[in-house]
Parts: sequence; structure tokens; C-alpha cells
Amino acid sequence: MPPSLLLLNPWIHDFAAYDFWLKPMGLLTLASALEQAGAEVRLLDCLDYHHPQAAGLASALQRRADGRGRLWAEEIPKPEPLRRIPRRFKRYGLPPEIARKILAAMPRPDAVLVGSTMTYWYTGVAETIARVKEVFPQAPVILGGLYATLLPDHARAHTGADRVVEGDWEDSLPGLLEELLGEKLFLPGPLAVSPAWDLYHRLDYATVLTGRGCPLRCRYCVAHQLHPHLMRREPLAVVEEIEEVHRRHRVCDIVFYDDALLADAEHHLLPILEELTRRELPLRLHAPNGLSLAAVTDEVAAIFRRSGLATLRFGLETTDPERQRQLGPKAFAEDLHRTVACLTRAGYAAAEVGVYLLAALPGQSVAEAEADLREVKRAGCRPYLSEYSPIPGSGLWEESVAAARYGIAQEPLYHNNSLFACAGPEWTAPAWSRLQKLCRE
Repeated sequence: MPPSLLLLNPWIHDFAAYDFWLKPMGLLTLASALEQAGAEVRLLDCLDYHHPQAAGLASALQRRADGRGRLWAEEIPKPEPLRRIPRRFKRYGLPPEIARKILAAMPRPDAVLVGSTMTYWYTGVAETIARVKEVFPQAPVILGGLYATLLPDHARAHTGADRVVEGDWEDSLPGLLEELLGEKLFLPGPLAVSPAWDLYHRLDYATVLTGRGCPLRCRYCVAHQLHPHLMRREPLAVVEEIEEVHRRHRVCDIVFYDDALLADAEHHLLPILEELTRRELPLRLHAPNGLSLAAVTDEVAAIFRRSGLATLRFGLETTDPERQRQLGPKAFAEDLHRTVACLTRAGYAAAEVGVYLLAALPGQSVAEAEADLREVKRAGCRPYLSEYSPIPGSGLWEESVAAARYGIAQEPLYHNNSLFACAGPEWTAPAWSRLQKLCRE
């Protein structure tokens, strides 16, 4: 008999969470690879409000036409390290009683594979593992993903997983599955498979990964350390995947997940967009992951517009030239104004252009962040403040540890961007409210 494997996308524990096109791409591509290798695969996505057992949840949530929206949430006790934080702590995702019913209706798996992302969401991972062990106590639980890779020793000590695998699943998982199941599975790589969308009962949107890796070396990020070499799928294969999920699942909103979507755009993204335009598919395309301002030209902007690229989010991070050089020379204020000119000539309104700015960095003042906001607004764009979250192993990690008001080296819960863990004392709640108000004005 083929091995039976259960894949789990865990609950989120946090002060705030929002479905900003959240889909577990690592788990979904792994599911496809396992199916191609002959395994029997099931999925429980704890954030899936469209599951038949969760009838009625979706109608109670405020959702946007493009698929974004609120997640079902329930207040839970705060972990001890966060006890003094004056905010409500919640579990985001399916109510536990519904998740248990879904699990109880499944046949016993030979192993359970759990994904992870943010380091400060590890308590949600731990609760998910504890709940699945109540239903399937004999099945070994394997934890992978970003948190497991960045903090493997912490994950082994605090999540209850039987095994913790680091790095990419194509490197670490086949041997472990052979050890646990006694059967060797030959897994294709993640860029050779499409996400297993058929494991969902209904989709509001789909995400697509056209490649992996990032050529930039931004000090606040670890993408280039996890995947230092940029690897790309063939543009036509990406188009075929998008058309397949559109026709099979009636999905119109397609979200690009790449870290470096505009790298070598002439040979990669632009052919994808031009072929989608040629096929006249009724799609809305979204690029929320910090596009490169420096890569936009009049030609690029015109192709964006023709293809129906509706969501444009660019990564500027700061308008201060010296800080930008310290963070990694990704873009400067002059790139912003030049890009906006290209996009407006192509037919976009400047207000349709979103620009990410980092806030509460080590050594950054509130006045500096306010100046960043005003410069973006002067260009006519919409600024998005991203509270800095320290990431273990990043170029800014040691500086962040030295500046932190909490013990971020010992407790991942303090990595939460809501805490302004590495900012100076002037970063108070009123100061943040003033910046947010400026954003909205």
C-alpha cells in the first residue's frame, strides 16, 4: 500500500493576523511531489475557512473581492513572556472543535508533516501538533519550514514534534521518510511541480511561485541565505499552471509569491505577462512581495498595465540614503519618483502604487520614519509601514540583539513585529498611531 501522509498548515497565535493572500506554498508543492512519488496525501489547512466542516464561518468574515480578508479568531491566554503586553492574544484559524472533527474523519496517517513560517508563531505550531497527537498518537510528526530551519534546536525543545527537518524538503525529507516508513520516495523538486490545489474544497485566489532565490543581499532578510542562487521555471510552464488553476477552480485572482519577481524581467516575468495577455484570460494579477523599483521602465510598466496587474507593491524600505546603503542598496528615493512616472505614463494612478517602508529599525527615529512617509506621499503613492521583525541569522541580527529591549536571542515570541523589540524608547503606542494616521491621510 502507498504511504498515507497528512500535511498540516498550523494555527497562527498572534495579536493580529490577516489573510493577505496566505497560502502554504511549501506544503502545497510538497503535497504535489509526494503524490507524484506515489503517496496518498491529505491536507488540513487550519486557516481554510471554506472547509465543508466549517460551514458558516466564511459568511461571518469580511472578505474582499480579490480574496483577502479577516481570519476567524478566538482570544486565548497570552504566553508568559507576553503577559505584560496590553493587547489581546488570539488563535487565528478554524475553531479547535472543527479541526478535531476534520482530523477524526480521516484515516490514520503513517506520518504527519507540519509546516512553519514566522518564528514568533511557534506556539500555534505547538498547539497544532498537540491537537493532532490527540487524534493520531502513533503517527510520527515531522516539522519543517522557515521557523524549523532558523531555530531548529528551539523547535525540537518547544513544539512536541518527533522530528525537525531543516532547509529545503527535497534535501532532507526523502531520507527521513525512508527511515520512518521503510519506503523510499523519489520526490521531484519544488520547481518541477505545481501546488496541489485539488486538496482544497474551494479557492478564492491562487498563489504562484515562478522561481526561488534572491540576488539581493538585504541585511534585514534571510532569503538570499536560504536560497543564494536564483532558479527559475520556464515562463510557459508558469502560464500553463495559472491557466489550469483558473479553469479548474474558477479562480480569477492570481498572486505572485516570488522574492525577486522582477530580476531579469525581460527573459522571465515579461514573457509570462505577455503570454497571459495573449490568452485573454479574465485574471486579476497581484504582486505584493516588494517589487524592485529600479527594474521598472516604460516598457515594463506598459506590460504591467496590459496584463491586468492590479496590485503593485514596491520595496523602498527607507528614503534615507545612508540607511539604505546600510540595509542593502535595493532602491533610493529617486528610483521611486522615476518608477511612478513610468507607471503613470502607462495608465496607473500614482495612488495605485503601494510602497513598503520599514519602521522601528535599530537606531531609527520616529522622525526618520515620518520623513520616509512624507516622501512617499509626495510622490503620490500609498505608503505601507512594515514594523521591523528581527530574523535570526540575518545581517541585522547581532545589531538587533544589542539594541533589543527584550531577550530576542532567547525567546522567539519577542520577534513579533508588534512589539517594536529593537526600537528606541520614543517608539510608543501614541507615536505609532500618529504614523499610522499619516499613512491614511
